[in-house]
Amino acid sequence: MAKIGRNDKCHCGSGKKYKKCCLEKDENLKINQVVHNPVIQWLTYEEVNEMSTDEIIYKLGEIGIPFKQKNFIKDMKKFYSAEEISENWFQQYTVTVKGRDEDFPWLAAWVLWERLAPKNHLSMEQMSNLYELGFDFLNRNDSISACDTWLKVWNVIKDRSDPKFQTLDHLDKHYKGSFFISNFCQDLEMELHNAGLRDPAYFEKRIKYCREFCDIFPKESELIIHNMRRSIAQSYGELGKYKKMDCEFEKLVQDFPDNPWGYIGWGDMYFLGQKKDYHKAQELYEKGVVVAKDDYDLDVAKERLEDVKQEL
Repeated sequence: MAKIGRNDKCHCGSGKKYKKCCLEKDENLKINQVVHNPVIQWLTYEEVNEMSTDEIIYKLGEIGIPFKQKNFIKDMKKFYSAEEISENWFQQYTVTVKGRDEDFPWLAAWVLWERLAPKNHLSMEQMSNLYELGFDFLNRNDSISACDTWLKVWNVIKDRSDPKFQTLDHLDKHYKGSFFISNFCQDLEMELHNAGLRDPAYFEKRIKYCREFCDIFPKESELIIHNMRRSIAQSYGELGKYKKMDCEFEKLVQDFPDNPWGYIGWGDMYFLGQKKDYHKAQELYEKGVVVAKDDYDLDVAKERLEDVKQEL
């Protein structure tokens, strides 16, 4: 097989660039076959980041990319990632780059984005790194730092949201090469709860975040919207604001009368929460049993009901 550049069309006929298709598979095959010629060590982000801005711009010019900061700023508003900007350069210009430097345009766009972008205007690459950093904090049992990190990502998502797109599908399409926005949003909600158990201020942050989510993505799946609204109600309960909690749960079960988790979550606040009212919890669990259709949901509601009855 003739040597294929990372940015050439893949040999498999998919129409995709080689680096986005069979490159990794081919390199793994070479390694498994113990090829004596070493696999190319591709240029790294760290190497490009060691270069000055002027050096990066000069090298871009050398390979056929006439960099203009004004146009780059426009590209950062148009595209979601440095890789997208790089792909656009390859389409616009005749880029002459080979060997280990084939990823230089992408890495250059990544580094320049970090240096030249307006504050809090992060690329997909930066957001992905922050998402992973959050998991690093969680591995160290530091949910507060994880939430602080992930809220930076959320602020970018808010800024890049478009009112005409009221679900996550639009953003998931743009960020899918790095991470799934829907997974991130649900992870953030859960960790804000865990952080709130350590510092109640994070229950306030959880309420704010969940409200923002529901306002920006009102037509997202019922499962996610219901979970966000239930989290708002529960957070008020965790903060001891029971009137607001009851009000939020009342609205929730009115808007989603067939979802038993509104009643189950509400009952939990009186059974498992700080304010113990087993009779109220029993009443709510019974309503959950009535509306539950799924076997799992029904089993949970019945189990909760039996547990609270034992306390009466």
